[in-house]
Amino acid sequence: MDASGGASGGSRSAARAEELYVAYARNVFAFCLRRLGAREDAEDALQTTFLNAFRALERGVVPLSETAWLFAIAQNVCLTRRRSASRRRRVELPSDAAESVASPERDGALLVDLGGALRGLPARQLVAIVLRDWRGLAYAEIADELGMSLSAAETLVHRARRSLRAAA
Repeated sequence: MDASGGASGGSRSAARAEELYVAYARNVFAFCLRRLGAREDAEDALQTTFLNAFRALERGVVPLSETAWLFAIAQNVCLTRRRSASRRRRVELPSDAAESVASPERDGALLVDLGGALRGLPARQLVAIVLRDWRGLAYAEIADELGMSLSAAETLVHRARRSLRAAA
């Protein structure tokens, strides 16, 4: 309760987010499903959309048009998920392809102990580099995951890459 005897800002935000969810979840889910094509991905995008909306409400955002605001958030979430999925597909090889590709002969002195280099990173740098380069998350997703600003996430990934290069 605040000084006036009413609910605090956080609980008002939560109540408002719940109202928005009840009113718009079905339509936002259908929108995400059309954009992503898979039910599981659409469910995740729906959850992320309303989580982002809740966070914005907690920061004091007051949307002029709730519908347009929620669908803009959903559109951004879907785009981010599609980009992440695209990056992951480019990086990952099918298991049978990895076995069938011959590796060239290499000088052992040129090989880098990647595991050792990764273990040498500070914990937050390690998490950031794994989220970005292995899981394919966008910088905005990394920032959300680690509870930091977008620029801080970009800087953290840059520092991690620089540390890995120095260890090579």
